Amino acid sequence: MYFYIVFCSQHVGIQPEIVSTLSQMLDEYNVHAKSFRMARDRLADTQVDNVKLRLIATREKDGRTYNLPNVSEVAALIVGDFDPDSRRDIIVETQNGELQRIHELHSSYLGLQYPLLFPYGEDGYRPDILHRCTPSSRKRKRNRLTMREWFAYRLQSRSNEAQTLLHSRKLFQQFIVEAYTMVESERLSYIRNNKKKLRVDKYCSLQTSLDAGSSKGSSKGKRVILPSTFVGSPRYMDQLYFDGMAICSHVGFPNLFITLTCNPNWPEIHRVLAPLNLKATDRPDLISRVFRLKYEQMLFDLTKKHLLGKVVACEFAINMLLKLIHLFIAFHFSLI
Repeated sequence: MYFYIVFCSQHVGIQPEIVSTLSQMLDEYNVHAKSFRMARDRLADTQVDNVKLRLIATREKDGRTYNLPNVSEVAALIVGDFDPDSRRDIIVETQNGELQRIHELHSSYLGLQYPLLFPYGEDGYRPDILHRCTPSSRKRKRNRLTMREWFAYRLQSRSNEAQTLLHSRKLFQQFIVEAYTMVESERLSYIRNNKKKLRVDKYCSLQTSLDAGSSKGSSKGKRVILPSTFVGSPRYMDQLYFDGMAICSHVGFPNLFITLTCNPNWPEIHRVLAPLNLKATDRPDLISRVFRLKYEQMLFDLTKKHLLGKVVACEFAINMLLKLIHLFIAFHFSLI
């Protein structure tokens, strides 16, 4: 944290006063900065070489109520060798010589990655966050918050909360990319660890190859098989293709092919971003929401209000590889 601030102060355009103020703020209020300062003082006062700082992943208090952890909950200073109780704990050693990977499910992962977005060292996502107790949620099998739900909550704009995350421009874009990779990593980990529940050994191609006596699976699939419910997997793309061919074979070729392109100059976007002095590229979440609303309204006008005729079937695909969001929709109209 401190090396990053000193390094940035040498570049042209960086104001040393702002960097110094941020450094003092983090050193005074951030629990991670306090834990590292505790380890630094202990290492300077004593002549002990084998000092390790353990950043604890689990929390004893309910994160829905006590969302600001203290130093004793975040870190523990240990002298000598020890066996960590949890594999997700971050161990900071004096001299190791090896790179260590920080698990994305660690409660301090986002606080260490984005100290300016989490100035107090607030906890990020962790798997043991419970849902709020309501009469409708008590009968649910899943009573814990998912990572996608946690990030969806953080990306919402609220009048009674600070807008630091939503107004951080390029850092907000990096945060969204980080959130997407974390959600995808959690989904892949679930598929990898729940093969028996998903029954991946019952797929037709693998079972046929096994019955035929084939022992090499390099041409048939990998050890971790992605189901058709995983967006972007080969089975997901094949399912979309087969669905499209089935619709065309039943109702015929599409009569209308519509392309809907997202426009960052839409008045709805400028109406929100103009008072905040932000550009459309600074709020990709807002662009996605406006595009979703316009897409749903257009689909409602064509399928429910029948502006161009009665629609018997429709197919759509979203292209995210271009600079803007493109939606391709094929409509099948009834001749009656």
